Amino acid sequence: MSRPSADEVRNSSMQTLADTHVVYVETVRRSFGTEGLKSIGDANRVHGRNLGESAIKAGNLRRGDLRSIFEFFDAAHPYFGFDLEVEHISDKELNLKVTSCPWIDSFRARGAGEDICTWVTLIDEGIGQAVDAEVKLTIPKCMMRGDDYCIYRWAKE
Repeated sequence: MSRPSADEVRNSSMQTLADTHVVYVETVRRSFGTEGLKSIGDANRVHGRNLGESAIKAGNLRRGDLRSIFEFFDAAHPYFGFDLEVEHISDKELNLKVTSCPWIDSFRARGAGEDICTWVTLIDEGIGQAVDAEVKLTIPKCMMRGDDYCIYRWAKE
């Protein structure tokens, strides 16, 4: 028996992670509705903020530097497989374009709501808020909503 390649391991792990996101988001949606989804969002944001603070301490994110958010996620490509590029960046806004998502097929196959990314990516909002507490994340384009790619926008209000 041969060992799986790194890509095969990553793909399997990402499918498992995507399935896990679908299970908890859709179970909470059915059981607790919008209030439950907001609770998941709050928990994910706090978790992301903790991850971001750890990344700042490790030197993988920099306070006040939105470009470091892109660098942080881009460095994770070998482990997660999202294809990313900076669409726009300024002192007040980062638009990250996601052209390939390892979760999209699993999300769709498992019947996830088209808003699942809203709840899951609040982790990413929290990571961004470790860099700058004023940023909020929106997703003006999303593959789960039928767009060809996603835009994650961290912007100061």
